[in-house]
Amino acid sequence: MATIPTRLPETAFPFRSPPPTVRLVRSESAAHPFALTIAAAWSCYGARPASVERVAELFAGNGEATKAARRERAAALYPDLFTAGHHTTFQHAHFVFVLDGVSRLAIWSFFHHHPFYNSEQVSQRYREVTGATMVTPELPEPLAALYRAAMERALSGYRRLVELLTPDMARRYAEVFPARARSQRPEVQERVRTAVQRRAQEVARYVLPLATPAHLYHTVNALTLLRYYALANQLDVPREVRYVVNRMVEEVLAVDPNFLGAPGHPLDPQVLALEDTLEYRALRAFSEAVERSASEVFFREFDAALGPYHSRLVAYTPDAERVLADAVRTVLGRTRSELDDDTAIALVLDPARNHYLGHPLYLAMHSKLMQTLNHVSFTFQKRISGAEDAQNQRHRGTASSGPVLLAHLREEPDVIVPEDIARVPEALEEYWATIRVLWETKNRLLDAGVAPEYALYLLPNAHHVRFYESGTLLTYFWKWVKRLCFDAQREIWETARQETEQVARVLPRIGRYVAQPPCVLRDQAGLHPPCPEGERYCGVPVWRGYDPATLRERRLL
Repeated sequence: MATIPTRLPETAFPFRSPPPTVRLVRSESAAHPFALTIAAAWSCYGARPASVERVAELFAGNGEATKAARRERAAALYPDLFTAGHHTTFQHAHFVFVLDGVSRLAIWSFFHHHPFYNSEQVSQRYREVTGATMVTPELPEPLAALYRAAMERALSGYRRLVELLTPDMARRYAEVFPARARSQRPEVQERVRTAVQRRAQEVARYVLPLATPAHLYHTVNALTLLRYYALANQLDVPREVRYVVNRMVEEVLAVDPNFLGAPGHPLDPQVLALEDTLEYRALRAFSEAVERSASEVFFREFDAALGPYHSRLVAYTPDAERVLADAVRTVLGRTRSELDDDTAIALVLDPARNHYLGHPLYLAMHSKLMQTLNHVSFTFQKRISGAEDAQNQRHRGTASSGPVLLAHLREEPDVIVPEDIARVPEALEEYWATIRVLWETKNRLLDAGVAPEYALYLLPNAHHVRFYESGTLLTYFWKWVKRLCFDAQREIWETARQETEQVARVLPRIGRYVAQPPCVLRDQAGLHPPCPEGERYCGVPVWRGYDPATLRERRLL
């Protein structure tokens, strides 16, 4: 089996908490990544598709002389493809990993900080956080006791917030679902209790630290896993991430020992030490240490530029509406006199004309006409919470330049105050008390010389994240549709509302179509029932008398 280069011993996990578990779900694709890559490459020049099974047989260990030359060719081709950048051949093999006990910090800062993955992770809305195990680094006493006390305070604050928020949530839920709230049937009462608790948990989670563990299914292709392998020592959480990535690679090597190269022909993914990563070098170029936070002037300038928004439109395609209309005309081979701009735009964005908009598979990615939406792009300057950004990352078509958190460790609490907490005075008091304990503990650990990456585990979900984000109308359109649903969590819903409001202001012919929750879009497309959420229906018939300007007033939960 290939040796895994790492800055730590392979078995080391420098934490007091149990190490994360990593399990590869066995499949045909996962069993033969090396053979699949070679077969795909040979198929480019063969008269017929090469056989994965026959390539695998070359390395089955029977040592037949007739196979020696072909085996040597395959062994040499694998690293040659890698070095030459013929990486599409590495993308056919996919690996499904079951991860458990991985911190939210590791997931947010690494495993979800790129577009080439798929994950399903435990929800902090639908599952109560017990806190039975929090990711806990190995620290000397009394610093370890300080860390544990902060974790316990965060968990007690979380539970207390759920308790304090529940009456207000129950009252508002009753406004939306009065019949349910009045019902005496035990099964209905349980349904109401569960729904209200989930809403309270969704808001209370803002005080949970990034040390909170999660479990998830995580799927990547072979190329992405090799990139993980090379870059797992990045800033923020290199030790935990390196451990998990090593375990992933070990799981793959257990089913295919040639994943990192056949004997005599090793792959060279050039695993980077922390000191060699781009972000570390860039920060080291300044006179101060890497651990130094950005100046307060940076934060003041960034926040002042946002004005009244937490997501501000800062750039968009010049003459976007004409560009979109011209692209539609080009697809259809029609002149401006045959197809005016308004009609061309409506062909792709009006659900009454474009029935693809109501299809559950979102066929835009494969429709020649809807691919015209790729020619209109937007860039937003954003300041949102880590909690929202963890959801925002899932929309992988809108690329963001997420911050190096080590450069954002401000001395004073830098957090969002959720609207649902601000409206309950006791909850607001408990919120700030919990936030201050986490923040002050983080500062004390840093002052004591603890590695900044360990202090990051104390950041609450509420911590502010500042970044720029760009995407095309095609990718933003679907994101806005999903996040304008009243079932979407409030903060990301408000972001979508702000963004579509600004787009409508500068591009009115496009903007008239972008602020459409799923039920409005389906209703205009003539699909019934308008709400596609089934038992998760928000309780508000948003599609009736729909007006984007009244969205905020109509959302009660």
